[in-house]
Amino acid sequence: MKADWVQTIAPIQEPITLTDVKLHCRALADVADEDPVIAMYAKGARLWAEHYTSRAFFTQTYRLEQDDFTREIWLPRAAPLQSVTSVKYYDTDGVQQTLATTYYRVDTTSEPGRVVLKPGQSWPSVQCERGQAVEVIYVAGWSTVQAIPDDIRVGICWMADHLYEHRSGIEVGAGITAVEVPMGIASFLSPYKVYWREPVCA
Repeated sequence: MKADWVQTIAPIQEPITLTDVKLHCRALADVADEDPVIAMYAKGARLWAEHYTSRAFFTQTYRLEQDDFTREIWLPRAAPLQSVTSVKYYDTDGVQQTLATTYYRVDTTSEPGRVVLKPGQSWPSVQCERGQAVEVIYVAGWSTVQAIPDDIRVGICWMADHLYEHRSGIEVGAGITAVEVPMGIASFLSPYKVYWREPVCA
């Protein structure tokens, strides 16, 4: 079954501050000339770490679309899952409806989080042969920067430092995949890797 997801609201704060990154990179704290590029590397390091772990670190919103309902709807990057804003679907007449919460429960304990059909309930029928008939809007990530595990924050710092030190090896447009990632960085993040389950027809 086809499923697509996209981030609709980005985090408003990074897990590590510019000051912290500059200290880690041994850049002069009172020199602002390189602040924009250091901040760019810090953001790039965070994006890489989120992709590597399949997590959202700080509060951000996603939209998942899949062709039909499944008994369990696993939510990409929803580790941790804060909340589900809505579950919508296109009914048999092609009209989008918001599903009442009496049909499902939100599992914020599993990683990633998921939407699960409640006992005794059944999903409504969706419009026949309509792609992306089901839509889930949800909020993922830790609600405070302080709640993000220190291992993850250290891994981001190390990655930002690695990018800063090897900037000459990064080709324009190639992104951080042009730089080999040291094993030490991955070791900080590996314990936090989660695996999204693709939707399977019930």
